Amino acid sequence: MPRFAPFGYNRITLAITIPGVGYLISTSQANVAVSKTLGFAAELEKMDVVTTTVGVGAGGSRVLNVRKGNATGTLCGTATIAVATQGTLGVVNAGTITTANGANKFLDSDTLTVEFATGGTTYSAGGLELLLTFRVRNQNAY
Repeated sequence: MPRFAPFGYNRITLAITIPGVGYLISTSQANVAVSKTLGFAAELEKMDVVTTTVGVGAGGSRVLNVRKGNATGTLCGTATIAVATQGTLGVVNAGTITTANGANKFLDSDTLTVEFATGGTTYSAGGLELLLTFRVRNQNAY
């Protein structure tokens, strides 16, 4: 593995499209991405949810989790997705990052899972883009 360079950090944003069908139009546990290897050490800094299809449904609400590891791994980010906040295209809602005990710090070998927890209230329609911003230390090629 390359050595870390002495000149700061870069930020990488990973975008994940989440359609309503199978995720928002349900109250079951649903995996969006399971055990994705990043392949580099990074720290999850930010989690944003952008409305791509207006949310519809009486009181629809789901909890979206980002985990280190598999679907039962360490919780490192969470966002409550609600129809009330998904009424306009392009609206950005911030999630909460868990930094306690380094929960948001990934090693080369750690994996990333995005999942909807069981429960909540179903939507009739909706769609999201999940933006995960990671801070990555620059590496020297030698």
